[in-house]
Amino acid sequence: MQTHKIYNRLVNWRDEQAKKEDISDDKRYFILPNSTLKNISLANPQTLSELSKVKGIGEKKLKQYGVQIIDLMQNSRQDISKKSLDSSSLFDDNLHPPQNDSEKESPMRSLPPLTISQLNNQIKQILNNSFKEGVWVCGEIYRYDLDVIKADTRPYRQVYFELVEQDPQTKERKATISAMIWGDDRKIIESKMYSVSAGLRLKDGLQIKAKCFVDFYPPQGKIQIRITDIEPEYTVGKMALERKLILEKLRKTGLIDKNKRLDIPLVPLNVGLITSAGSAAYNDFIDELKKSGYSFKVFLCDARMQGTELESEVRDAIFTLNKYSVDVIAIVRGGGSASDLMGFDKQGVAVAIANSKNPVLTGIGHQIDRTIADEVSNQSFKTPTATAQFIVEKVRGFELDIEELFGDILKVQKQILSDEKDRLKNITGEVKSATIMFVKELENNISQTAEKIKWNLKKFFEDGFRKLDELERLNNSKNPVNILKLGFGLVYSTAGKIIKSVENVVVGSDVKIELRDGKLGGKIVSKEKN
Repeated sequence: MQTHKIYNRLVNWRDEQAKKEDISDDKRYFILPNSTLKNISLANPQTLSELSKVKGIGEKKLKQYGVQIIDLMQNSRQDISKKSLDSSSLFDDNLHPPQNDSEKESPMRSLPPLTISQLNNQIKQILNNSFKEGVWVCGEIYRYDLDVIKADTRPYRQVYFELVEQDPQTKERKATISAMIWGDDRKIIESKMYSVSAGLRLKDGLQIKAKCFVDFYPPQGKIQIRITDIEPEYTVGKMALERKLILEKLRKTGLIDKNKRLDIPLVPLNVGLITSAGSAAYNDFIDELKKSGYSFKVFLCDARMQGTELESEVRDAIFTLNKYSVDVIAIVRGGGSASDLMGFDKQGVAVAIANSKNPVLTGIGHQIDRTIADEVSNQSFKTPTATAQFIVEKVRGFELDIEELFGDILKVQKQILSDEKDRLKNITGEVKSATIMFVKELENNISQTAEKIKWNLKKFFEDGFRKLDELERLNNSKNPVNILKLGFGLVYSTAGKIIKSVENVVVGSDVKIELRDGKLGGKIVSKEKN
């Protein structure tokens, strides 16, 4: 009977190991055939040396499974020696309470002490018995992205990660447990997730409801959960609920449209770029700007575009670019699944975009769903290329407006010049006509003036001659000769001066008297004053 129990345990162990190694049921005997398991149960080896002597155990199988088989055999021996004690007695001292002091230590003292491997094997058995049907657990995936890239190098493409529980308010980690998924299970799970929501796949930060079995690895005393199934509807619901709550909060605080109210400059040549440096998104964006031929200046902030660090790095990049003289900030990444883009549904990213002093443009590669980052940004686009094209078209639109305006200016200038030419032509005609009239009038005026001058000169000379005649007559009337002809005479002193008054003559002085026809000499003998 005891041999049969050991054989059954060996069969269960072999079947479980086959599943772990992804070996189909019809080939599980590749691990160890039933005949070898029977030989082991009959030999009941307790050491590797004893096991090596069992028929059917070669050197390769001994190295590969020897430790596990010995642990199982020792554990089976311990269970048999206890008889009535079951596995729960290790954790329940009151299962068989002692009746007196003499009995108090006798049950345990009668048993040999356990080795560490024996104890760990019993712990494993207890956990296996407690979680035979598996258990559903809710938690957030952590450190999955780093390990999944190693999965293809492993024999069974298994992925090791952690499932964590966070405080919904403080986001502090409350509990953590190691987890793993076998490659085949992961393939089925991701197919199931995709059927519920296109693009949804296992990713760091994803909230999942998973069916798992508790595994205990005796050699290391390590507990981990093995996930075999998940409920995608739970994950989608969690994502939708979190998104709804964040959007409602943004609307209540007035942040949902804050960045949309910023005007994009007419010529956005200084561009702040947030993306993964050297990525396809970066190259697509930059190439589109280069093709335009405009002198764009790009300020690059390298940031993670997926994963748990996306929220903090994108937020910090926005803060950094707001310190520089940029016209717009573009956040771009290539295409991705819904799981890849869930970082753009985080509150930290949304608040940073809303509070940016510069307009924020998003081009994060989604095709169907809009992220919260798209909702709060100034404008959103499907791809990095489309985002760059918008900026280029903004500059080109300004250039075309300027060219059109310049064309209008030239057209108006040409019309003004034409009008002025016509006006000058008219003025020239008017000046010519006026000049002719002026010349004619001037000629008439000159002729009239000449006549007036001629007449005035004639009158002037006539008046002059008349006045000369009058002056001549006046002069002649006052000429002493003419006066003398009238019978008058002039009296001179000896000095030759004309004597005009008797006061100027002294009695007895000599005088000369000039008459019309000659001169007389004489002496003043007396004078008489009137």
